[in-house]
Amino acid sequence: MAAKIPEFCGFSCPYSDFPPPDSAGLCRTMAAVYCKKLKALVDKNAPCAWRRKTGQGPSSKEGP
Repeated sequence: MAAKIPEFCGFSCPYSDFPPPDSAGLCRTMAAVYCKKLKALVDKNAPCAWRRKTGQGPSSKEGP
């Protein structure tokens, strides 16, 4: 079974990792997440870049 990819980029995603030390700088506030699927840095807490790229955008949620 494939791992569930959350709607927003963050460390809860099974394909996330910490950015390389050379790109994180001394501050280490972790404003970026390394996406193993895209093999690139993505903005933390932004809508999932992989879902957007593959057309699997945020799930549409109907109102009450």
